[in-house]
Amino acid sequence: MLRSSKGDASAAAERARYSCRICYADLETDLDTLIEKAASAVAVSTSAPDAILGDFLCLASRIRAVSFHEGRLLEQAIATIGQRNPDLVVLSQALKLPVTPAALEAVAHNRSGTLKGLSFDADARTRLSYTPDLVLVNQRYASAIVLDVKRSVASYLDTHRLTELKTKMLATSLILPDWLYKEHKRLTVESVGIAIVDGASAPSDHANGIWALSEIDDLLEIDGAADAMTELRRRFGTGIRALLEAETRRLVGADAILSPTGTVAPAARPDSDDAHEGSAYAGLASADVTASGRSGNHFRTNRPPLPRDIRFGFARARLHH
Repeated sequence: MLRSSKGDASAAAERARYSCRICYADLETDLDTLIEKAASAVAVSTSAPDAILGDFLCLASRIRAVSFHEGRLLEQAIATIGQRNPDLVVLSQALKLPVTPAALEAVAHNRSGTLKGLSFDADARTRLSYTPDLVLVNQRYASAIVLDVKRSVASYLDTHRLTELKTKMLATSLILPDWLYKEHKRLTVESVGIAIVDGASAPSDHANGIWALSEIDDLLEIDGAADAMTELRRRFGTGIRALLEAETRRLVGADAILSPTGTVAPAARPDSDDAHEGSAYAGLASADVTASGRSGNHFRTNRPPLPRDIRFGFARARLHH
């Protein structure tokens, strides 16, 4: 049965939840560069000699390095994609925020998960701090989201670490409005949410601040963002498996191995010069995603005073609603 053009338009409108849409091809060069740098960082990872692992040390080091570099890759990619939304200011550097005793006390005495009308001084002295992976500020709705990106939240479940992380994030959210106002040219927000993004996309739990990576569209308000992140992980996984296969082949004495890019390269021992200086990935470090360029002249200096009636809590889709 053929669908009418009117029906097609209606279905397309239903799928397009947000005004901004991207696909992987739109950012392929930038995202592939991030993947290449993350894979190269894994390729040159080293560890102290280990009597148990012996010749398998290099393989084990690379496997252990995957978790860190994948997590960094995910946050860099989210920042890159987020900058395609003209309403978003994406902050990813110099985000060390104070966690004050007053903010912690406010969170401890709050059972509803939502606070309203509170904002704490960002200049208050404290020895405790928290550095978010990203802060997303939606200028259209005067809302902000404090983002912590994990390769997998599974290791945090049923442990005190997850509770401690959420407490710090909530306390930081109480300070964020004043910090944004002072540090980012009087940028104002009326609501702040926190979100822990699970790169493994296990079932989400928004009531506890946990979001699956497959739901990133709603946090960035960009249709297609989750599909782009899925493709990013697929490509990264392909490169990492090739890298591990190459090291495995070296261990069993193969004369030629596959490079992380899929090309044939001569085998090299991890302690040889070629393993470090001759590698196509040698010397590369993880890329730093800069904050949105819009955070400069885009903001006017005659902004209204920081609002006092600010909502805080776990992030929801369209937090501003």
